[in-house]
Amino acid sequence: MDEQLWNKCVEYHGHHCPGLAIGVRASLEAIKALPINFTENQDIVCVSENESCSVDGIRVVLGCTGKKGNLLFIKNEKQAFSVFNRTTGESIRLILKDLPKMERDEKEAFLLNEPDATKIFDFEKPHFELPEK
Repeated sequence: MDEQLWNKCVEYHGHHCPGLAIGVRASLEAIKALPINFTENQDIVCVSENESCSVDGIRVVLGCTGKKGNLLFIKNEKQAFSVFNRTTGESIRLILKDLPKMERDEKEAFLLNEPDATKIFDFEKPHFELPEK
């Protein structure tokens, strides 16, 4: 985990917690899967299925916000995120798996540092089309 990026996320969110780590890790996995290159002008959209701490990780890492209209919500209280790259048309849905019981700090560290992302998320195609601008 990039410590500088994590610190930026914690500063934005106000504290560190496993919830924030979920959003940060989901964002980083989406960047790898799509792939997203922020040096190009790519239009990234995230549809979050919750409004928890994890969304602040999405805001910081992917740059998605309500004001820009590229952070949308479906309220079904799942830790799931559909990320769309308008430039390439690619998309991915990341769904947090049921994780083993861990202490708070241990869970945060696991979410940020586990090398095998398939131990953290299920990956699939979103169940809906890219929302219009």
